Amino acid sequence: MSYQLLNRPNAAVADTSNNSEQEKRLLSSNGSNADLLSAEEESRIPHRHHNHHHSLKGHVEEHFSRPELVRDCILGLSDGLTVPFALAAGLSSLGDSRIVIFGGLAELVSGAISMGLGGYLAAKSDADHYITERQREEREVELYPDEEEEEIVELFEPYGLDRESMEPMLARFRENTQKFVDFMMKFELNLEMPDPHRSWISAATIGLSYLFGGLIPLLPYIIIVDTTDALFSSIVVTSMTLFAFGYIKSIYLRPAQAVMGAFQTLAIGAVAAGCSYGIVALVNSTNAPASSGVPSYGASVSFH
Repeated sequence: MSYQLLNRPNAAVADTSNNSEQEKRLLSSNGSNADLLSAEEESRIPHRHHNHHHSLKGHVEEHFSRPELVRDCILGLSDGLTVPFALAAGLSSLGDSRIVIFGGLAELVSGAISMGLGGYLAAKSDADHYITERQREEREVELYPDEEEEEIVELFEPYGLDRESMEPMLARFRENTQKFVDFMMKFELNLEMPDPHRSWISAATIGLSYLFGGLIPLLPYIIIVDTTDALFSSIVVTSMTLFAFGYIKSIYLRPAQAVMGAFQTLAIGAVAAGCSYGIVALVNSTNAPASSGVPSYGASVSFH
């Protein structure tokens, strides 16, 4: 019985040559294979390769960079449009445009100063409160570091994090106590470091917004001589301004309820003006018969 030996070395050489040829083909077609691989990966994981860098650069988060500035503008404009409008409407029942103008301007200046001062004191109080709380937190971190670390653990426990998973972060905080205090101020006390110029910016923003808003209901009385015509013109102009202001304000704060916010702002101004006009007219009509036999100093004032 004869045996025939298999030529395994030759087969291995052949396999090697075949592998070399396959490797060459793979190397030569590396670009196309890479493209195919990328296409396959994109089909499985589309967010990993498809315009990844472009999507990161193109993604813009729409948030307020200075929400406190918007809040100050809203506060100043809302009061500036409402209070002088109500005062002018009330004084117009006396029938003299000059009384409306002089009284309105006096209230406008004093109101702008008062509102600006209020904004300054409020911002200054926030800054003082932050400094006081930070000093207290620095003492707590220095005297009771273990208790402060336990507070961090308690803050993140509702999110499924335990002390072991947060140990690297706690170790960093032990090395840098100021970062520790920064973290506690933000996440425990919900306090942000205020802008050092915030008080003056707030005062100027609120005061100027109040002054600008208050001029709108007074302009018709300055332009139109007849008090009644000026009153109706002021009502139309101020109502349109209140409606537009309420709509724009709601676009930034509650976009889904922009129209409702516009009508609410208009209703508040209308109610304030109507109440002011009615009270002044009622007082004036009540005092008119009593002053028929007695000289009225208020009626004899001349502005000429």
